[in-house]
Amino acid sequence: MRGRRRRKRAGRIFLTGLLFLLVSGISVGTAAIIWIGINTKDRSGTITGPVIFAQSEQIWDACVEAALDQERKLAAAEKEQSGQQKAEEDPGDTREPEASTESSELSDTENPADLRNAPKLRIVLDPGHGGPGLTDEQELGAIYRDTYEKYLTLEIARAMGEELSEYGNVEVFLTRNSDQALTLKERAAYAESVGADLLVSLHLNASLEHNFYGSEVFVSAFERFHALGAGVGNSILEELTDYGFVSKGVKTRLGSKGADYYGIIRECKALGIPALIVEHGYMDEDSDWSRMSSPEARQALGRRDAAGLAAYFGLEKGVIQAGLPVRNEQIPTAVVRPDTTPPEEVWYQKELQRDGRYLITLHGVDRESRVMYYDYSLDGGQTYSPLKLWAGEDVTQFPLSLTGTEQLVFRVYNNYELRTAVEEG
Repeated sequence: MRGRRRRKRAGRIFLTGLLFLLVSGISVGTAAIIWIGINTKDRSGTITGPVIFAQSEQIWDACVEAALDQERKLAAAEKEQSGQQKAEEDPGDTREPEASTESSELSDTENPADLRNAPKLRIVLDPGHGGPGLTDEQELGAIYRDTYEKYLTLEIARAMGEELSEYGNVEVFLTRNSDQALTLKERAAYAESVGADLLVSLHLNASLEHNFYGSEVFVSAFERFHALGAGVGNSILEELTDYGFVSKGVKTRLGSKGADYYGIIRECKALGIPALIVEHGYMDEDSDWSRMSSPEARQALGRRDAAGLAAYFGLEKGVIQAGLPVRNEQIPTAVVRPDTTPPEEVWYQKELQRDGRYLITLHGVDRESRVMYYDYSLDGGQTYSPLKLWAGEDVTQFPLSLTGTEQLVFRVYNNYELRTAVEEG
Protein backbone atom coordinates (compact mmCIF):
# COMPACT_ATOMS: atom_id res chain seq x y z
CA MET A 1 0.00 0.00 0.00
CA ARG A 2 2.76 2.41 0.88
CA GLY A 3 4.47 1.89 -2.54
CA ARG A 4 1.25 2.60 -4.46
CA ARG A 5 0.53 5.79 -2.56
CA ARG A 6 4.05 7.04 -3.31
CA ARG A 7 3.75 6.33 -7.02
CA LYS A 8 0.33 8.01 -7.17
CA ARG A 9 1.64 11.04 -5.28
CA ALA A 10 4.73 11.23 -7.50
CA GLY A 11 2.52 11.05 -10.58
CA ARG A 12 0.30 13.86 -9.30
CA ILE A 13 3.28 16.10 -8.49
CA PHE A 14 4.90 15.33 -11.83
CA LEU A 15 1.69 16.07 -13.79
CA THR A 16 1.12 19.20 -11.74
CA GLY A 17 4.65 20.35 -12.56
CA LEU A 18 4.07 19.85 -16.29
CA LEU A 19 0.74 21.66 -16.07
CA PHE A 20 2.49 24.50 -14.26
CA LEU A 21 5.02 24.69 -17.06
CA LEU A 22 2.25 24.96 -19.70
CA VAL A 23 0.17 27.49 -17.76
CA SER A 24 3.24 29.62 -17.05
CA GLY A 25 4.07 29.73 -20.73
CA ILE A 26 7.37 27.86 -20.46
CA SER A 27 8.46 26.39 -23.76
CA VAL A 28 8.66 22.67 -24.37
CA GLY A 29 12.41 23.08 -24.92
CA THR A 30 12.81 24.64 -21.47
CA ALA A 31 10.75 21.86 -19.94
CA ALA A 32 12.93 19.28 -21.66
CA ILE A 33 16.07 20.94 -20.30
CA ILE A 34 14.63 20.83 -16.78
CA TRP A 35 13.76 17.13 -17.16
CA ILE A 36 17.21 16.25 -18.59
CA GLY A 37 18.95 18.19 -15.78
CA ILE A 38 17.30 16.04 -13.12
CA ASN A 39 18.49 12.54 -12.40
CA THR A 40 15.39 10.39 -12.95
CA LYS A 41 17.09 7.04 -13.31
CA ASP A 42 17.88 4.46 -10.67
CA ARG A 43 21.17 2.54 -10.55
CA SER A 44 20.03 0.21 -13.34
CA GLY A 45 19.49 3.19 -15.67
CA THR A 46 15.72 2.75 -15.70
CA ILE A 47 13.18 5.51 -15.10
CA THR A 48 11.07 4.25 -12.23
CA GLY A 49 8.20 5.48 -10.08
CA PRO A 50 10.24 5.60 -6.84
CA VAL A 51 12.94 7.64 -8.56
CA ILE A 52 10.35 10.07 -9.91
CA PHE A 53 8.88 10.37 -6.43
CA ALA A 54 12.29 11.08 -4.96
CA GLN A 55 12.92 13.77 -7.57
CA SER A 56 9.39 15.22 -7.65
CA GLU A 57 10.10 18.08 -5.30
CA GLN A 58 13.23 18.95 -7.28
CA ILE A 59 11.14 18.95 -10.48
CA TRP A 60 8.60 21.25 -8.88
CA ASP A 61 11.31 23.65 -7.64
CA ALA A 62 12.90 23.72 -11.08
CA CYS A 63 9.52 24.48 -12.66
CA VAL A 64 8.87 27.32 -10.26
CA GLU A 65 12.34 28.80 -10.78
CA ALA A 66 11.95 28.59 -14.57
CA ALA A 67 8.54 30.26 -14.41
CA LEU A 68 9.82 33.05 -12.18
CA ASP A 69 12.81 33.57 -14.46
CA GLN A 70 10.53 33.90 -17.47
CA GLU A 71 8.27 36.28 -15.55
CA ARG A 72 11.29 38.47 -14.67
CA LYS A 73 12.38 38.58 -18.30
CA LEU A 74 8.86 39.61 -19.41
CA ALA A 75 8.75 42.34 -16.76
CA ALA A 76 12.15 43.67 -17.87
CA ALA A 77 11.03 43.71 -21.50
CA GLU A 78 7.82 45.59 -20.62
CA LYS A 79 9.82 48.11 -18.56
CA GLU A 80 12.23 48.70 -21.46
CA GLN A 81 9.35 49.09 -23.92
CA SER A 82 7.62 51.52 -21.56
CA GLY A 83 10.81 53.58 -21.28
CA GLN A 84 11.20 53.77 -25.05
CA GLN A 85 7.58 54.83 -25.45
CA LYS A 86 7.99 57.56 -22.83
CA ALA A 87 11.15 58.82 -24.54
CA GLU A 88 9.28 59.05 -27.85
CA GLU A 89 6.43 60.99 -26.25
CA ASP A 90 8.80 63.45 -24.51
CA PRO A 91 12.03 63.63 -26.53
CA GLY A 92 12.97 67.04 -25.13
CA ASP A 93 13.99 65.72 -21.68
CA THR A 94 17.50 64.37 -22.25
CA ARG A 95 18.78 64.83 -18.70
CA GLU A 96 20.56 62.01 -16.93
CA PRO A 97 18.50 60.50 -14.10
CA GLU A 98 19.29 62.02 -10.71
CA ALA A 99 21.43 60.05 -8.32
CA SER A 100 19.29 58.18 -5.85
CA THR A 101 19.21 59.50 -2.30
CA GLU A 102 18.71 55.96 -1.07
CA SER A 103 21.68 54.19 0.50
CA SER A 104 23.84 52.07 -1.78
CA GLU A 105 22.88 49.23 0.54
CA LEU A 106 19.73 48.80 -1.55
CA SER A 107 21.75 47.58 -4.51
CA ASP A 108 23.02 44.76 -2.33
CA THR A 109 19.55 43.69 -1.26
CA GLU A 110 18.11 44.00 -4.77
CA ASN A 111 20.63 41.69 -6.42
CA PRO A 112 20.12 38.13 -5.16
CA ALA A 113 22.74 36.80 -7.56
CA ASP A 114 25.43 38.89 -5.84
CA LEU A 115 24.19 38.01 -2.35
CA ARG A 116 24.43 34.29 -3.03
CA ASN A 117 28.20 34.82 -3.30
CA ALA A 118 28.42 37.41 -0.51
CA PRO A 119 31.27 36.87 1.95
CA LYS A 120 30.24 35.45 5.31
CA LEU A 121 32.39 35.56 8.42
CA ARG A 122 32.15 32.69 10.86
CA ILE A 123 32.82 34.01 14.36
CA VAL A 124 33.12 31.67 17.35
CA LEU A 125 32.49 33.20 20.78
CA ASP A 126 34.13 31.37 23.65
CA PRO A 127 32.69 32.13 27.11
CA GLY A 128 35.67 31.60 29.38
CA HIS A 129 35.74 28.75 31.93
CA GLY A 130 32.66 26.61 32.71
CA GLY A 131 32.12 23.37 34.58
CA PRO A 132 31.80 22.20 38.21
CA GLY A 133 35.40 22.94 39.15
CA LEU A 134 35.67 19.81 41.31
CA THR A 135 38.96 18.58 39.89
CA ASP A 136 40.01 21.72 38.03
CA GLU A 137 39.40 25.03 39.79
CA GLN A 138 40.11 26.89 36.55
CA GLU A 139 36.67 25.84 35.36
CA LEU A 140 35.18 28.36 37.80
CA GLY A 141 37.31 31.32 36.75
CA ALA A 142 37.69 34.28 39.09
CA ILE A 143 35.49 34.23 42.21
CA TYR A 144 34.69 37.55 43.88
CA ARG A 145 31.64 39.14 45.50
CA ASP A 146 30.04 35.67 45.71
CA THR A 147 30.10 35.57 41.90
CA TYR A 148 31.72 33.13 39.48
CA GLU A 149 33.37 34.42 36.33
CA LYS A 150 32.08 31.44 34.31
CA TYR A 151 28.47 32.64 34.61
CA LEU A 152 29.24 36.23 33.69
CA THR A 153 31.24 35.34 30.59
CA LEU A 154 28.33 33.25 29.33
CA GLU A 155 25.96 36.19 29.73
CA ILE A 156 28.34 38.47 27.87
CA ALA A 157 28.81 35.92 25.07
CA ARG A 158 25.07 35.49 24.60
CA ALA A 159 24.54 39.25 24.44
CA MET A 160 27.41 39.59 21.97
CA GLY A 161 26.01 36.80 19.82
CA GLU A 162 22.51 38.31 19.79
CA GLU A 163 23.90 41.69 18.79
CA LEU A 164 26.14 40.27 16.06
CA SER A 165 23.20 38.32 14.61
CA GLU A 166 21.63 41.66 13.63
CA TYR A 167 24.51 42.33 11.24
CA GLY A 168 24.80 40.93 7.75
CA ASN A 169 27.68 38.80 6.45
CA VAL A 170 28.24 36.99 9.74
CA GLU A 171 27.45 33.66 11.38
CA VAL A 172 27.90 33.30 15.14
CA PHE A 173 28.69 30.16 17.13
CA LEU A 174 29.27 29.62 20.86
CA THR A 175 31.68 27.02 22.21
CA ARG A 176 29.27 26.51 25.11
CA ASN A 177 25.75 27.68 25.84
CA SER A 178 25.54 26.27 29.37
CA ASP A 179 27.73 25.64 32.41
CA GLN A 180 29.80 23.10 30.53
CA ALA A 181 33.41 22.01 31.08
CA LEU A 182 35.52 22.17 27.92
CA THR A 183 39.25 21.87 27.47
CA LEU A 184 41.07 24.51 25.46
CA LYS A 185 41.79 21.90 22.79
CA GLU A 186 38.07 21.05 22.56
CA ARG A 187 37.16 24.72 22.16
CA ALA A 188 39.66 25.13 19.34
CA ALA A 189 38.50 21.88 17.70
CA TYR A 190 34.91 23.13 17.77
CA ALA A 191 35.98 26.35 16.08
CA GLU A 192 37.66 24.33 13.35
CA SER A 193 34.58 22.12 12.91
CA VAL A 194 32.40 25.12 12.02
CA GLY A 195 35.00 26.69 9.74
CA ALA A 196 35.72 29.63 12.06
CA ASP A 197 37.46 32.72 10.72
CA LEU A 198 38.08 33.99 14.25
CA LEU A 199 37.60 32.90 17.86
CA VAL A 200 36.94 35.50 20.57
CA SER A 201 37.44 34.23 24.12
CA LEU A 202 35.59 36.34 26.69
CA HIS A 203 36.91 36.78 30.23
CA LEU A 204 36.89 38.95 33.34
CA ASN A 205 40.04 39.74 35.27
CA ALA A 206 41.40 39.77 38.84
CA SER A 207 44.78 40.60 40.37
CA LEU A 208 46.77 39.26 43.30
CA GLU A 209 46.91 42.59 45.12
CA HIS A 210 43.37 43.56 44.04
CA ASN A 211 44.53 46.94 42.79
CA PHE A 212 44.61 46.78 38.99
CA TYR A 213 41.82 47.94 36.72
CA GLY A 214 41.18 48.35 32.99
CA SER A 215 40.46 46.33 29.86
CA GLU A 216 43.10 44.45 27.90
CA VAL A 217 43.28 42.05 24.95
CA PHE A 218 45.79 39.25 24.42
CA VAL A 219 46.60 38.03 20.90
CA SER A 220 49.07 35.76 19.16
CA ALA A 221 52.60 37.07 18.67
CA PHE A 222 52.88 35.59 15.18
CA GLU A 223 52.23 36.80 11.63
CA ARG A 224 48.65 37.03 10.37
CA PHE A 225 47.33 35.68 13.66
CA HIS A 226 48.72 38.75 15.38
CA ALA A 227 47.56 41.14 12.66
CA LEU A 228 43.91 40.07 12.72
CA GLY A 229 43.78 39.65 16.50
CA ALA A 230 45.31 43.06 17.13
CA GLY A 231 42.99 44.74 14.64
CA VAL A 232 39.84 43.30 16.20
CA GLY A 233 41.24 43.77 19.72
CA ASN A 234 41.95 47.47 19.27
CA SER A 235 38.48 48.00 17.79
CA ILE A 236 36.84 46.28 20.77
CA LEU A 237 39.01 48.24 23.21
CA GLU A 238 37.80 51.48 21.64
CA GLU A 239 34.24 50.47 22.47
CA LEU A 240 35.12 49.42 26.03
CA THR A 241 37.01 52.69 26.59
CA ASP A 242 33.97 54.61 25.39
CA TYR A 243 31.93 52.60 27.93
CA GLY A 244 34.20 53.88 30.72
CA PHE A 245 37.01 51.33 31.07
CA VAL A 246 40.68 52.25 30.96
CA SER A 247 42.52 50.56 28.09
CA LYS A 248 45.62 48.55 28.96
CA GLY A 249 46.09 47.82 25.27
CA VAL A 250 46.55 44.81 22.99
CA LYS A 251 49.37 42.59 24.22
CA THR A 252 51.18 39.33 23.58
CA ARG A 253 52.62 36.81 26.01
CA LEU A 254 55.08 34.02 25.26
CA GLY A 255 55.80 30.79 27.11
CA SER A 256 59.20 29.41 28.06
CA LYS A 257 59.54 27.67 24.69
CA GLY A 258 58.76 30.79 22.67
CA ALA A 259 55.20 29.82 21.69
CA ASP A 260 52.06 31.77 22.59
CA TYR A 261 51.51 31.46 26.34
CA TYR A 262 47.72 31.27 26.44
CA GLY A 263 46.37 27.85 25.52
CA ILE A 264 43.29 28.97 23.58
CA ILE A 265 45.41 31.19 21.34
CA ARG A 266 48.03 28.48 20.90
CA GLU A 267 45.51 25.69 20.15
CA CYS A 268 43.61 27.82 17.65
CA LYS A 269 46.81 28.89 15.89
CA ALA A 270 47.77 25.21 15.48
CA LEU A 271 44.51 24.77 13.52
CA GLY A 272 45.01 27.92 11.45
CA ILE A 273 42.44 30.02 13.35
CA PRO A 274 43.25 33.50 14.73
CA ALA A 275 42.09 33.96 18.32
CA LEU A 276 42.07 36.71 20.93
CA ILE A 277 41.26 36.96 24.64
CA VAL A 278 39.19 39.93 25.81
CA GLU A 279 39.70 40.73 29.49
CA HIS A 280 36.89 43.21 30.04
CA GLY A 281 37.84 44.44 33.49
CA TYR A 282 38.63 43.40 37.05
CA MET A 283 35.97 41.75 39.18
CA ASP A 284 37.90 42.64 42.35
CA GLU A 285 38.14 46.39 41.65
CA ASP A 286 35.19 48.64 42.44
CA SER A 287 35.18 50.97 39.44
CA ASP A 288 35.47 48.10 36.94
CA TRP A 289 32.94 45.98 38.81
CA SER A 290 30.34 48.75 38.55
CA ARG A 291 30.40 48.24 34.76
CA MET A 292 29.70 44.50 34.97
CA SER A 293 27.77 44.01 38.21
CA SER A 294 24.24 43.74 36.76
CA PRO A 295 22.67 41.72 33.93
CA GLU A 296 22.04 44.99 32.07
CA ALA A 297 25.70 45.97 32.39
CA ARG A 298 26.88 42.59 31.11
CA GLN A 299 24.50 42.80 28.14
CA ALA A 300 25.95 46.23 27.41
CA LEU A 301 29.44 44.70 27.47
CA GLY A 302 28.39 42.08 24.93
CA ARG A 303 26.90 44.73 22.66
CA ARG A 304 30.10 46.77 22.90
CA ASP A 305 32.18 43.74 21.96
CA ALA A 306 29.92 43.10 18.98
CA ALA A 307 30.05 46.72 17.83
CA GLY A 308 33.84 46.72 17.97
CA LEU A 309 34.13 43.50 15.98
CA ALA A 310 31.55 44.67 13.43
CA ALA A 311 33.33 48.00 12.97
CA TYR A 312 36.63 46.29 12.24
CA PHE A 313 35.19 44.00 9.57
CA GLY A 314 32.90 46.69 8.11
CA LEU A 315 29.67 44.84 8.91
CA GLU A 316 26.36 46.69 8.78
CA LYS A 317 23.18 46.03 10.69
CA GLY A 318 20.38 44.51 8.64
CA VAL A 319 22.44 44.56 5.46
CA ILE A 320 24.08 41.73 3.53
CA GLN A 321 26.86 43.32 1.50
CA ALA A 322 28.07 41.85 -1.77
CA GLY A 323 31.61 42.62 -0.63
CA LEU A 324 33.23 43.73 2.62
CA PRO A 325 35.77 46.57 2.90
CA VAL A 326 39.40 45.62 2.40
CA ARG A 327 41.28 45.65 5.71
CA ASN A 328 44.78 47.09 5.84
CA GLU A 329 46.36 44.57 8.19
CA GLN A 330 50.04 45.03 8.91
CA ILE A 331 51.41 41.51 9.17
CA PRO A 332 54.56 41.53 11.34
CA THR A 333 57.69 39.99 9.87
CA ALA A 334 59.08 39.09 13.31
CA VAL A 335 57.66 37.78 16.57
CA VAL A 336 55.81 40.53 18.44
CA ARG A 337 57.41 40.06 21.83
CA PRO A 338 55.86 41.25 25.10
CA ASP A 339 57.50 43.74 27.39
CA THR A 340 59.38 41.77 30.04
CA THR A 341 61.19 44.64 31.78
CA PRO A 342 59.82 47.20 34.28
CA PRO A 343 59.90 50.98 33.77
CA GLU A 344 63.32 52.66 33.73
CA GLU A 345 64.74 55.97 34.96
CA VAL A 346 62.34 56.13 37.89
CA TRP A 347 62.93 59.01 40.31
CA TYR A 348 60.97 61.71 42.08
CA GLN A 349 61.35 65.15 43.59
CA LYS A 350 59.17 67.16 45.98
CA GLU A 351 58.67 70.90 46.17
CA LEU A 352 56.92 72.79 48.99
CA GLN A 353 53.98 74.88 47.79
CA ARG A 354 52.41 78.00 49.29
CA ASP A 355 49.44 76.03 50.59
CA GLY A 356 51.75 73.90 52.74
CA ARG A 357 51.52 70.81 50.57
CA TYR A 358 54.28 69.31 48.48
CA LEU A 359 54.17 68.98 44.72
CA ILE A 360 55.50 65.54 43.78
CA THR A 361 57.10 65.17 40.36
CA LEU A 362 57.41 61.47 39.53
CA HIS A 363 59.50 60.40 36.54
CA GLY A 364 59.42 57.09 34.68
CA VAL A 365 60.25 55.78 31.20
CA ASP A 366 59.29 52.57 29.42
CA ARG A 367 60.71 52.11 25.92
CA GLU A 368 59.04 48.76 25.15
CA SER A 369 55.43 49.46 26.15
CA ARG A 370 54.08 52.40 28.14
CA VAL A 371 53.91 53.67 31.69
CA MET A 372 50.41 52.97 32.98
CA TYR A 373 49.98 53.50 36.76
CA TYR A 374 51.69 54.67 39.92
CA ASP A 375 51.09 54.43 43.66
CA TYR A 376 52.89 55.54 46.81
CA SER A 377 53.43 54.62 50.45
CA LEU A 378 53.90 56.94 53.41
CA ASP A 379 54.99 54.18 55.82
CA GLY A 380 57.93 52.62 54.07
CA GLY A 381 55.93 50.20 51.93
CA GLN A 382 53.62 48.63 54.51
CA THR A 383 50.53 50.15 52.89
CA TYR A 384 50.00 51.85 49.55
CA SER A 385 47.60 54.31 48.02
CA PRO A 386 45.09 53.13 45.42
CA LEU A 387 46.63 52.63 42.00
CA LYS A 388 46.42 55.86 40.00
CA LEU A 389 46.63 56.46 36.26
CA TRP A 390 49.82 57.93 34.90
CA ALA A 391 49.33 61.35 33.29
CA GLY A 392 51.70 62.69 30.67
CA GLU A 393 54.67 61.15 28.91
CA ASP A 394 57.66 60.62 31.18
CA VAL A 395 56.41 62.68 34.13
CA THR A 396 53.30 62.88 36.28
CA GLN A 397 52.68 65.40 39.07
CA PHE A 398 50.39 65.42 42.11
CA PRO A 399 50.19 67.15 45.51
CA LEU A 400 50.79 65.45 48.89
CA SER A 401 50.33 66.70 52.44
CA LEU A 402 53.49 65.74 54.33
CA THR A 403 54.75 66.36 57.87
CA GLY A 404 58.33 65.33 57.28
CA THR A 405 58.07 62.10 59.29
CA GLU A 406 56.86 59.93 56.38
CA GLN A 407 58.91 57.19 54.78
CA LEU A 408 58.09 57.73 51.12
CA VAL A 409 58.07 54.96 48.54
CA PHE A 410 56.82 55.45 44.95
CA ARG A 411 56.10 52.67 42.46
CA VAL A 412 55.76 53.11 38.70
CA TYR A 413 54.04 50.42 36.56
CA ASN A 414 53.84 49.71 32.85
CA ASN A 415 50.77 48.22 31.15
CA TYR A 416 52.25 44.72 31.60
CA GLU A 417 51.91 45.26 35.37
CA LEU A 418 55.69 45.32 35.85
CA ARG A 419 56.86 47.95 38.32
CA THR A 420 59.89 49.82 39.64
CA ALA A 421 60.03 51.29 43.15
CA VAL A 422 62.01 54.24 44.40
CA GLU A 423 62.44 55.19 48.07
CA GLU A 424 63.34 58.44 49.83
CA GLY A 425 66.91 58.89 50.97
